[in-house]
Amino acid sequence: MKCVICGSGFRPRGGGKPQKYCSVKCRNKAKVKARKARKNGTMPQPAEAPKPANITRRAPEAAKPETAKPAPKKAKERPDLSRDEFRRMMDESLEDVLRRNRDRLSKALDDPDTPANALAAISRQLIAVVERLDRLEGGDPLLDAGDGLDSRDLTQEADDGAGKAVV
Repeated sequence: MKCVICGSGFRPRGGGKPQKYCSVKCRNKAKVKARKARKNGTMPQPAEAPKPANITRRAPEAAKPETAKPAPKKAKERPDLSRDEFRRMMDESLEDVLRRNRDRLSKALDDPDTPANALAAISRQLIAVVERLDRLEGGDPLLDAGDGLDSRDLTQEADDGAGKAVV
């Protein structure tokens, strides 16, 4: 190839856009010429640079023969399932959402990266979610059954001195 500025022959370095200049010095000269030409309002005439022989151009898109594209497949409609019924079927139940929320809040509570000032709010939210989930599920029969102890017995046991030594 020939340099646009000095006309000397050079060997292109490879990939990318084809080179016009043989060196950085010639490229800088071209920049200076272009800057001066813009300042004067005249554009310099570039020297005829031969096109590299290894670059081949593709034929324009219009010259290509038209190929028939297959039509997109339509989904089979089921007459027994309406759109609204399908949406209701795909929606998660409130219990599933609450369980996922409970799990996420408990992970955040146990995470050491959780800031200390957020722990109180997270624990309040966790308690509210657990209580709501318990109400939706109808309560836990194992917790409601008890061991034959009345709640008054539990408070009396607590008042009997349990934990008084801990200060």
